[in-house]
Amino acid sequence: MPNAKRPRAAVASQGKIFFSPYSHTDVIAGQGTVGLELAKQCPDLAAVYASVGGGGLIGGIGSYLKALRPDVAIIGCWAENASAMHQCLERGEIFDASESETLSDGTAGGIEEGAITFPICQQVIDRQVLVSEAEIASAMRDIAANERFIIEGSAGVAVAAALKTASDYRNKNIAVVICGRNIDLNTFRKVLDGFV
Repeated sequence: MPNAKRPRAAVASQGKIFFSPYSHTDVIAGQGTVGLELAKQCPDLAAVYASVGGGGLIGGIGSYLKALRPDVAIIGCWAENASAMHQCLERGEIFDASESETLSDGTAGGIEEGAITFPICQQVIDRQVLVSEAEIASAMRDIAANERFIIEGSAGVAVAAALKTASDYRNKNIAVVICGRNIDLNTFRKVLDGFV
């Protein structure tokens, strides 16, 4: 059974109601408020980098910003090891894309059939950037060393993608969405020590 179907099946077997963490209009609209905040804080924004799992976050941000400022580049960021939505976008359809272990566990997992985020991502994502596990870990270390923040792997994906393509936006304002700090302490120690 594809990864994206497991939560729905588990919930159904318990007689409970499934609420998608990404493929729901309320979730997308709520996450779109990040786009509202970015537009208010930086009216001359050139690009936004956001990590992509199921597409709710980037779908919400992109929908808001594209309606207001179509010229803002919406850049989808993926771990090479966990790029289900990227693979689906490349193929032009939702399918059971293969993934492997990644520091970006917050964005890992398949895309469920009929996900409303898929057509939204097709419309709003202007560019797709994939990063390696080494690049994710390096970005996490950079943020810890320079900003004194602990960030999880999924947040490291967006930072790594921005660092990888920084020269493309030289002398322009960009935003990198730091989407989480939920990481196991032992895993974070391994990242800091260069074991990941």
